[in-house]
Amino acid sequence: MKRKYIYILIGLITSALIGLVAIQIYWINSAITLKEDGFRNDVTNSLIAVAQKIEKLETINRVKKHQHGQAMFKKRANSIRESFNFKNEASYDTSAVFEENGVKYKISERQQKKSNQVLYQKSIQSVSDKGQFGFQFSMGSKNNFNQENSYSDSIYRYKENEKSILIDEILESLYEMNRFRGVKERVEHIAIDSLIKEELTSRGIKTEFVFGIFDYDGNDVLREDTLKNTHNIRMSGYWAQIFPNDIFDTPHFLSIFFPHKTGFLLKSMWMMLLSSIVLLLIIIWAFTFTIQTIFKQKKLSEIKNDFINNMTHELKTPISTISLACEALNDKDLCADDNIKHNYVNMIHQENERLGILVERVLKSATWDKTDLKLNKEIFDFHEVLKNVIENISIQIVNKNGIIHQKLEATNTKIKADKVHVVNLIYNLLDNANKYSPNQPEITVCTKNSRDGIVFSVSDKGLGIKKENVTKIFEKFYRVPTGDVHNVKGFGLGLNYVKAIVDKHQGEINVMSEIKKGTTFQIYLPYEGN
Repeated sequence: MKRKYIYILIGLITSALIGLVAIQIYWINSAITLKEDGFRNDVTNSLIAVAQKIEKLETINRVKKHQHGQAMFKKRANSIRESFNFKNEASYDTSAVFEENGVKYKISERQQKKSNQVLYQKSIQSVSDKGQFGFQFSMGSKNNFNQENSYSDSIYRYKENEKSILIDEILESLYEMNRFRGVKERVEHIAIDSLIKEELTSRGIKTEFVFGIFDYDGNDVLREDTLKNTHNIRMSGYWAQIFPNDIFDTPHFLSIFFPHKTGFLLKSMWMMLLSSIVLLLIIIWAFTFTIQTIFKQKKLSEIKNDFINNMTHELKTPISTISLACEALNDKDLCADDNIKHNYVNMIHQENERLGILVERVLKSATWDKTDLKLNKEIFDFHEVLKNVIENISIQIVNKNGIIHQKLEATNTKIKADKVHVVNLIYNLLDNANKYSPNQPEITVCTKNSRDGIVFSVSDKGLGIKKENVTKIFEKFYRVPTGDVHNVKGFGLGLNYVKAIVDKHQGEINVMSEIKKGTTFQIYLPYEGN
């Protein structure tokens, strides 16, 4: 896939992901806002109910303390009609005495029946601790007079009049008392916190709260919590007026603050939030994984093409050489000389060996990173092996007018390792240092001892490696870009092989590089590799 199409695809996926995340965030925010609105309505209704209960409880407490207030809360006596049992008579005098709600009543009546009319006279007297008072009714007449109802209605009207007078007296007394009492004194005997908790719990709000009562100017009159929460209580936005029927008094407000409101709201909708967050994370992870896979596949495609091109280039040279040598051998004039013939045969043999080595390296690369790679360990002198490799490769370096510096400072040079693989490891590092030094190579080889092994390094003053490429150089088939893909020969297998051998010997490899200043490979090998 072309890079242009990859970027278009990534752009479309990114736009869709951003839109999806934005919609999800908007939905979550709307759900939280809706939850907050419901919470606010429930709290406001709870405070209004508490304010009504406070006013009701204060009124009840004051009425109970009034001298005539107790009578209003006692159970009413049996019906007045049940206190009398009258018989229809033509003419009689009657009187009765009864007591209800602490008040004694005496009813007297004279009645005389004449033809179709009934003449009657009645009076009602009430006796209390303050004295005696009563009402005298005038004479009258009524056809078909119902004696029992007459007495009952008269007493009922009298009692209602007395109750009205008593209530007016109590209300006037309450008003006079409240005028000279502060709000704190009026509510100090009421368990406001219990009322609030009861109302909130009934609406499903079970979280910690603190409350306070403030006047119109924001001064605290009653505060449950310490001073540190006064501002929070005042500015919480949850309040209701207490004693709203005190028209002529300064209004006071009951306010409440929830220290853990956010946690309570989130807890009440944790399932929705958790599922939304999990879905978002899955979508983001899937998007990231998809993008990484696209770029990885693109990179693998480039590496594959690069490997094929380089392998073709590497194989083409020996094949061409063998082809030319075969043509020369077919020429009778050229083959007349045995020395020339021997040279061509020797050339074919060398190029054939070279082809075999190249093919074997490609095939063996598949096992370098596997655990079944077997090491044939033996004890040998690392300096001796190192010097032999330097001697063999020095011809190539000298041909480029280069030089190799040796700083072999290690004193204990005996290690137990696979000698063949160690030789190849050193050769690969020196070969890379030579290939990536475009002008006259200047290579430095150093050794030193550590506590458990030997450390050696190969440094050059060549092209250097960019930071973004340093972590990739040990990947199979990866080759550092050098402008022309064919100006540096190789399959990109050398450093991958080096890393595999070092790891199999339980060693370490580090790279330090700077563009246009060179690269240093430092390798640690234990004395006795596990």
